[in-house]
Amino acid sequence: MLVFIILSYVVIMALYFLRKEDGNKLIITMAGLTAIPLFTDDYWYWLQLSAALSVAILVVEGYKAGPTGGGAIVALFAFFLVAFFISIIIKTVWTFFTDFSFSTFHLEGPLSYAWPTYVIALYGLAIILALIAIFRSNKETLELQNINIAALGFAALPHFCGSFLYGMALSLSTVAILFLLAIIRKIDSEQRFLFAYSTLGIIPGSFLVKGIMIAFF
Repeated sequence: MLVFIILSYVVIMALYFLRKEDGNKLIITMAGLTAIPLFTDDYWYWLQLSAALSVAILVVEGYKAGPTGGGAIVALFAFFLVAFFISIIIKTVWTFFTDFSFSTFHLEGPLSYAWPTYVIALYGLAIILALIAIFRSNKETLELQNINIAALGFAALPHFCGSFLYGMALSLSTVAILFLLAIIRKIDSEQRFLFAYSTLGIIPGSFLVKGIMIAFF
């Protein structure tokens, strides 16, 4: 198995160095570096090697592009980040569902779990900040700073509840109510989109973090 993994890395890097400026082969290299760890017994160990090789590729491409190629290097860096992000999601989901068993999955009533006082207080603060943004801002310009702070709270606080699922359900239902209030107050549609994007955009990352914690720790 070890020999196969090493040969895979050799083939991927050979493909990169022999590509002759072929963009498609560069994409294949990126996909290969993030995919190889998925087929190993120690995903995180080999992912570090893939990350190191990715940095080496960025350095080589930066040297070849010269001072005027900064934009292309930034785009390549973003592509690598997306590829690694997708790889981590795949590994997390696969590990989670491999170990998951419906026979041992019990979900008690919401009030059966501990809801720390400071968590409830922080939920209240996040709601107040969002309400201030909705009712005190100009209808054409929401106070996105308050919205972003509230969004961070709605995404992070479920991790500190007795049940992550019930905490996330509380966050999502609160966001839905706040969005409905924005509609009732006739906030500009573009501003409502920014509100929804800010409050909901960070939540998938919260689910990913929780999945990683369950699957690997």
